Amino acid sequence: MVGLSGAVGGHADARIETVPPTVDDERTSSYREAEIAVRSAFHEGTAADQPAETEDGALVWTWGEVFSVTDDDGGRRQVDPFETARVCADQYGKYGVEFVDRLDGEFVGLVYEPDRGTATFFVDRVGARPLYYAVGDGCLGFSTTIQSVPEIPGHTATFAEPYLAEYLYCRRVQGTKTPVDGIEQIAPGTLLTYDLDTGDLTEQRYWEPRYEPVDKPLSYFVYELAKRFERAVADRMPRDDGDYGLLLSGGSDSRTVLAAAEPSITCYHMGDGWNREARYARAAADAAGAEFERLDRGADYHETLLERASPIQEFVGPFQSGHMLGYAETLAENDALFTGLYCDVLFGSWSVPQLALSLPADVTLWPPVTDVPTTTRGHVDRLVGDDPTRSPSFLRAEPFGEILDANLTQRGDRIEDHGVGYESVETLSLSTFLYPVTNGIGFDLFAAAQIAPTRTPLLDRRLIDLHLEMPLKYRLRYDPVHRAMEALDPSLAAVKNASSAVPVNYHKAAHVVGNRITNQLAKINGPASYRTEGPLQNKDEVIRATEFLGDALERNEARGRALPCVDWPEVEATYRRHRAGEVNAGEDLYRLVTVLESPIAGRILDTCSAN
Repeated sequence: MVGLSGAVGGHADARIETVPPTVDDERTSSYREAEIAVRSAFHEGTAADQPAETEDGALVWTWGEVFSVTDDDGGRRQVDPFETARVCADQYGKYGVEFVDRLDGEFVGLVYEPDRGTATFFVDRVGARPLYYAVGDGCLGFSTTIQSVPEIPGHTATFAEPYLAEYLYCRRVQGTKTPVDGIEQIAPGTLLTYDLDTGDLTEQRYWEPRYEPVDKPLSYFVYELAKRFERAVADRMPRDDGDYGLLLSGGSDSRTVLAAAEPSITCYHMGDGWNREARYARAAADAAGAEFERLDRGADYHETLLERASPIQEFVGPFQSGHMLGYAETLAENDALFTGLYCDVLFGSWSVPQLALSLPADVTLWPPVTDVPTTTRGHVDRLVGDDPTRSPSFLRAEPFGEILDANLTQRGDRIEDHGVGYESVETLSLSTFLYPVTNGIGFDLFAAAQIAPTRTPLLDRRLIDLHLEMPLKYRLRYDPVHRAMEALDPSLAAVKNASSAVPVNYHKAAHVVGNRITNQLAKINGPASYRTEGPLQNKDEVIRATEFLGDALERNEARGRALPCVDWPEVEATYRRHRAGEVNAGEDLYRLVTVLESPIAGRILDTCSAN
């Protein structure tokens, strides 16, 4: 596993392990003193020796990359991302813990001060790289994956039933909480300091999102989006001779990266033959003059994903949302991978609560009018009614809405949700899929980072700042990303979008209508198959066409019967009904198998099932 694991405090002799590597190119190292033990792993050739040491003797470890640093005069200085630990050590030596807010990138890290007896963990603005920890008796264990937080005295891993149920309800757990009792994630934009002598924890938040729309025309935001996006991509391609890869879909998000990148980038598309998604992805690569490689999956692809995703599962999305893991060896040949993730979260309508109009014949329309919750009740109702939310027939737990209610605390205008603070309910609702990033619905970013250094230009702080300034009306009524793409490369904007089957440079209304038409055609065209015209396989049909999920349930029966809040006979009945075509429960079953196949489930449940 690429990342960091360790322990600090009186029991630093704890056994420090990592999960097996996703690809066989990892470089590992270990560091151990009386009160600290750290094990690190990085892709070959991507990181300088760690820890990096400051002039005062502090030691710094990092995972992830910093691309630029803000100087005293407010300007940006580009840095080598492969020297991130040294950059952080130098900045810490100059500015102390305040150095973190000067960094732009996707990273987590640890500063160990032996003279002060402190260990300070730091996380980027939105938590693009997670860091989990557990507090024991005079010690703290940590890891960048929940699967390998060390076992330390005073902490025994067990499932936290409400949060386990929350994952099964909506394929994620909000905020800093996890399905494992006592293991939490450090909040985004946060420094967490552990005092090795007293065991005290001190949390310091250095950044949080504040929505402050600027009254400027759409043209201003399109210009700024194109300019800042191009600079963000350039910062992440510092070497002219680098081998860079782009995970290219037939949609707009990754295509925008292509519009801003050098044409030497190699485009990879995962699909099943020349379906609509693959054809438009290839057309985009051709328009940009970039190399294109189609990676075909086949009916057994989800079985491969289960095998490769389980050891690194973060309980953010089911196992198959690590879409690229089946082609890890091919993708690892690149010096870095680029993704277009979070385009729609930051600048599209997808993450903006909209007014919904229910019409006859089960037709729903979403006019471009905001409907952002202003009360905790409204926020909870929105999450309960959102698409990721399911009610598995085998789940025996308190209602999802009650779990959400129990984790919301309001003090004046401020609101805390699952351990993360926000300035208002409105900010909480608008930040649902970004702050922290693990509030999202898939662990594709984390999975990609296990294959090669992964760079997501949309998480550049300049673009996040622009996101917080853009009026919501522009995101609902127009497609700012489409217009920025046209400004960067008109030839790419002229290629059709796979979801709507109309050129990207058409008006948003054309894309709305096109999406409806393609969705309806997908429902009525041809026999049921795991193959689709879109980017993803149909998991319901994968289960019916293969035996892998049934095999997974069978080998995990003992764990399943020991799992809290799950009725195992109903699991078996659900699987039989699904295979018979009576129900479509693929999503529910995938979430359950994600839990059962994880290493931490083995640590918790295998002892229970043996008794």
